[in-house]
Amino acid sequence: MTARRASRIDTIIIHCSASPNGRPFTIADVDEWHRLRGFARDVDAPGPYKYIGYNLVIEMDGAIRRGREDLEVTAHARGYNRRALGVCLIGTDSYSTAQWASLAATVRDWRRQYDIARVIGHCEVEPKKTCPGFAVAVWLVGSLAPLTGHVFDGLISTK
Repeated sequence: MTARRASRIDTIIIHCSASPNGRPFTIADVDEWHRLRGFARDVDAPGPYKYIGYNLVIEMDGAIRRGREDLEVTAHARGYNRRALGVCLIGTDSYSTAQWASLAATVRDWRRQYDIARVIGHCEVEPKKTCPGFAVAVWLVGSLAPLTGHVFDGLISTK
């Protein structure tokens, strides 16, 4: 497994899956999407997901699923993969209250664990992206509370 030093991690990048809001896609779906895009992990990487580029995926019910290990080099943001942790929310720009709570807990935990000050959206490092569909800076100033206009608490049952 290609590893990096914890002291090198200085950024958290928030992503979205760019899938329809409310559709219950899972980390397995994201792993398949990344396989189709040509992503790959080292053959000795732990866990069942062999293509996923993110460290974590937060599913509609708020479940936090492990993709890559924190100290494993990621594949989620060109130019940042050796220094940034990546978390992906299922959806495009509206997330369940459970997802918002899990995102807040994840960001707080990673900031504490790795002494990270910089938390940004994917669109801030790849301007052609709109991901994660909300202004991360506004969310941070708002004490990591769900942002008005970006909460989806319905569930569409089909993928």
